[in-house]
Amino acid sequence: MAIPTATRTFMGLRRARLVGIFIGLAGLCAALTILFWSMRAVMEIGGSCASGNVPYEITRPCPKGTGFLMTGSIFGGIFMFGLYAVSAVGGPSLWPLAWPALFLSLGWNFFEYGVDPPFGSGVAPGWLICGVLFALMGGAPLLILIRSGWFARLFTGREMGIWRSWLPRLPKPPPTDSTPPVMVGGSRGALLLLQGGAIVFGVWTGWRIFDWANG
Repeated sequence: MAIPTATRTFMGLRRARLVGIFIGLAGLCAALTILFWSMRAVMEIGGSCASGNVPYEITRPCPKGTGFLMTGSIFGGIFMFGLYAVSAVGGPSLWPLAWPALFLSLGWNFFEYGVDPPFGSGVAPGWLICGVLFALMGGAPLLILIRSGWFARLFTGREMGIWRSWLPRLPKPPPTDSTPPVMVGGSRGALLLLQGGAIVFGVWTGWRIFDWANG
């Protein structure tokens, strides 16, 4: 029995969205990982460097590949975030964690190197101040998510608090006499498992890219 065109279109859209969720989230995590390690590479040599054709003598060249990696991870991360956020609309999505993940991970670098700077002894007050600012910028949104019940909604699917109007639902495919309705995107547990796998794959890929470019 032939599958109606509307149902085939919907099923194709669902598969495309699942691919978009995985690629977008994996790409975002890879970009964050590359940015994290590139920042550490620059901080290892004092926190500042230069490379390329500049009108002055370079006294501290940048670690190999960090300029390209940092620029690419920023713009690539923005693109991948958009792909993931659009693909995940209507289902469990981790996009609100992107901001805390960015600032808390980079803030950790400021704290670590602020307490134990690569050159000299004592502490680096400037880096510690940056660490505090980044911790506030990443920690405050995370606290809001926790207090609003966002994590409970993520795993249970129940609408809670301020997030109710932020989570639109995709319409289900039009039912026909021969084809039962198809669930949007699959079960919540399967979608969360897919995204967990994307995170692991993205972090591993980001580390491998950094290691290859910096090696």
